[in-house]
Amino acid sequence: MLMVVGVCSLGAYFFVTASSKPPALDVSAAGQKIPVTQGSYCWKTFFSKKCVDWAYAPPWKIGNVHETVEVAPHAKIKIRFEKEPASLSVEQRKDEGSAETVKLQNHVLTAPNEKGVYVYRVMARWKQGDGSYVFRIKVK
Repeated sequence: MLMVVGVCSLGAYFFVTASSKPPALDVSAAGQKIPVTQGSYCWKTFFSKKCVDWAYAPPWKIGNVHETVEVAPHAKIKIRFEKEPASLSVEQRKDEGSAETVKLQNHVLTAPNEKGVYVYRVMARWKQGDGSYVFRIKVK
């Protein structure tokens, strides 16, 4: 019986860590899902290591992959991963301007008060590697 439990546990471990890219990111505001684009990442599994580089595309361009979602000024934007990262940081850009770090509180950031289009780059790190994600909002 212990051997069966051990084999099942080992199989579950390999299944969970065998994904070839970082965990998916869900972003939403006021119950509305905000599309996210996977950026550059490096990820290792038990069997391999893979790096995908989007360095040639700035976050503003990566953010154009999906339609912009409109949110209200000061809207609460929830950021949730399917697996909790060991570290997490977020940068915000207005239009094609320079990046500034955004503070998260309980995986929630607050949309700016000023109208405009904003691009966010989320950078997360896990034991298996790291990844970046991009999403875009329009404050109306």
